[in-house]
Amino acid sequence: MKQRKWVLLVLIALTVPVMAQNEDLETVAGKVAQRLQTAMPGWQHQRINPVEGSDGVINDHWQSSNRIVNISVVRYDSANKARETMQPFIRYMRQKEELTGLGDEAYAWGYGLSNVIFRRGRYIVTLDAFADVNSDPDARTLTPLQRGERERSEMKRLTREFAKHVAMAMDSRE
Repeated sequence: MKQRKWVLLVLIALTVPVMAQNEDLETVAGKVAQRLQTAMPGWQHQRINPVEGSDGVINDHWQSSNRIVNISVVRYDSANKARETMQPFIRYMRQKEELTGLGDEAYAWGYGLSNVIFRRGRYIVTLDAFADVNSDPDARTLTPLQRGERERSEMKRLTREFAKHVAMAMDSRE
């Protein structure tokens, strides 16, 4: 009987910090969603369930007509652990651009430098975008080269704009 009580107390002690961390992540996700709904009217938001067993992860999908932005927020146990996690990316990703004003460290990489990753304390945020420029009203008047350039510039613009709003939401004390 005493052993059962002890096991129950240990389970409760282990569960409470995890619940608090998930509430913390949910608070951040709520602030981000609220900020984006205000700043980006007309965009529809959908929460995507992370892979089973992936605790501490929020995946959001934002869509407006023929544009999509995906945002992932991962919470680590500490800022140091998050920094360590980003080190291989920083070290081995050759074509990247350092960004300022988003967090402790931030980079753009990928197709047209349109993917964004930044660390803010113990959180790592990644953003990617898709722009279906062939569905734009003037797409038929553009050359393939112009469509490709618009696609890259739109994706780059969107991830940076959304990243700024995410960073501002994470800073808010509301």
